[in-house]
Amino acid sequence: MEYIISFMETYGYAAMFIAMVLENANIPIPSEIVLGFAGYLIAQGVFDMHTTMVVGTLAGIVGSVLSYWMGEYGGRPLLLKYGKYVFFNEHKFELAEKMFNKYGGAAVFFGRLLPGVRTFISFPAGMARYPMWHFIIWTVLGTIPWTILLVYLGKILGENWQDLIEYNHEFLIVMIVVFVIIAAVLGFKYYRNRR
Repeated sequence: MEYIISFMETYGYAAMFIAMVLENANIPIPSEIVLGFAGYLIAQGVFDMHTTMVVGTLAGIVGSVLSYWMGEYGGRPLLLKYGKYVFFNEHKFELAEKMFNKYGGAAVFFGRLLPGVRTFISFPAGMARYPMWHFIIWTVLGTIPWTILLVYLGKILGENWQDLIEYNHEFLIVMIVVFVIIAAVLGFKYYRNRR
């Protein structure tokens, strides 16, 4: 954790971007640390909220597309051969794969909001050759709320931003419930307006 904090203190937004790209490309760098600390830096006046959101979202998209391409061009053999070098978790991957196979594009959106699954969901989408533009749209829709929540929580927690790491499941369960409700309301309005 300390190396991530030091990296971000030294290189600012560039370090945040690199860390989030790697995290979204299945390298085990906790986004709770990167985005939570970015929120803390906003509270300290070092980072700007708007720029942080843009950098976090763009990095999430770039890393997810890299993971998608790894799935598309390397598939399961790539993962089994090189996964050990990035602490690959086969259980989490299988969960993401089952979720994608069952729900398709919606799994990309909801998977982006689930800890443990969120970074792996891109790989099975690439393996299935899910249409890239649809993948990017679902990824953006799932990445924005994740980024907003963790950055905002890091900002309001201030000096206690590291509580995000200790209580991340509680925070994320609340986030998932809120966003499922929002998605249900928006979906209901969309279908009602189409009639």
